[in-house]
Amino acid sequence: MTASSWLKLLPLAWLAACNGQPETRTAQQLRPPADTAKPTAPPAVKSFAAAPGTFSWQDEVCTNTGTFPAGAYSQRQLRDTYVLVTGYQLATNPFPFYIRNYTDSYFTKAARTLKHEHDSLGAVLHGLEVVKTPFWQKIKRLREQQLAEEYAYDQAAIQGYFQPDTWLSNPYAAACPEYAKALASTDTVVVVQAWRHLVDDMKKNNGIPEQLEADFKAQSASPQRLRYGKTSLMTFGWGNCANDQRKLTNLPDQYHLYDKFTQLFTHIEQSDCV
Repeated sequence: MTASSWLKLLPLAWLAACNGQPETRTAQQLRPPADTAKPTAPPAVKSFAAAPGTFSWQDEVCTNTGTFPAGAYSQRQLRDTYVLVTGYQLATNPFPFYIRNYTDSYFTKAARTLKHEHDSLGAVLHGLEVVKTPFWQKIKRLREQQLAEEYAYDQAAIQGYFQPDTWLSNPYAAACPEYAKALASTDTVVVVQAWRHLVDDMKKNNGIPEQLEADFKAQSASPQRLRYGKTSLMTFGWGNCANDQRKLTNLPDQYHLYDKFTQLFTHIEQSDCV
């Protein structure tokens, strides 16, 4: 075989050799190609600051809208706290003012409506959800005590009408002895004498003292002078004297409640002012 013939056969031999052994791959060759790209950070989440809260209330002059930090208070807390600022007052008045009201029916009705009103307002006050600070929690307790004090004061007047001896033993007797003794008495002289002193005191601070004197002279000469006298003594004598002994009659001024309420807000706008 010539050299040229051998060279022609070489590709066939090489192909035969290659086809005789299967191609093998190493484990490294079977792995997927390595990911050389740098990890991508997740997209940033945008954060939004919560908007400040607002609360509106109406006072005697303006509509007020206060701004407060987001989440600082709930609307109910602010609404109930403002109830403590304005307060509650029993609407039922047990004092007769006029002789026509100095009757069993008047005081019986007053006792019934007063109890219903006291119980209803007591439940409302107890259920208030006020701002959670020591100051407003204290004011809530004081408002409840104020209601109890006012109720006891009114009850003493009603009880005194039906049981005159209690004028001498109720919590206000020591501070108002002349009125208590006269109201507990059935002696017309004792009643008229205390009544006379009352009218003289009232005339000192009245714009028309002569009218008070004329009324006293006419009523003290009436067959109904005992009832006239006790009506005045209960309403204007004992009523004012006993009320002066109460300790919780002026919480808004004593504790500056309105100013304290406005301090809950960072900003207040007023509108519709009269």
